[in-house]
Amino acid sequence: MNPTASTRIAGSARRSATATAFLYRLAAALAVLTLVAGCAIRLIGDYDDTIDQGVTDVQQRTELYFAKLRSDPLTPYDASFYDDIAARLAVLKTRAAALSQYKIIGQQLGNMKDQFDTLRLLDKSSARPVPPGLVDAADNAISVSVESILKLELALKRGEKPASN
Repeated sequence: MNPTASTRIAGSARRSATATAFLYRLAAALAVLTLVAGCAIRLIGDYDDTIDQGVTDVQQRTELYFAKLRSDPLTPYDASFYDDIAARLAVLKTRAAALSQYKIIGQQLGNMKDQFDTLRLLDKSSARPVPPGLVDAADNAISVSVESILKLELALKRGEKPASN
């Protein structure tokens, strides 16, 4: 055999080995892509009925208090209302912290608690009769927080993906 023929055979074998290695790498990459594409990545937990009902309960109690303030602006500051709401929100926030992937709702509950803390200070320091604008502004702010949490919970209940903020 002459050197030229053996060089051609060796070159052909190398190309064949390189092509085979490439095909193996390509098959492995396709297998990994198939596995990754088949796996759903969850960035938030599942629907939680306790949080849904708890937030709805807080909203109902708040609407009742706002209705009292609107119908009788001389209604005295009610510390027990704020203590009750604070306790309910603390329980809901603890539950959200204990649930896997519930950080977003935990933050929203924290924001709602901050709104109630601000409302408590304003209500406590406001002279009676309570200005209607104060009640309306507080109602609007708290309603936005409640709606935000409930929309997310209801989307989770239906199995939808939440919209990113």
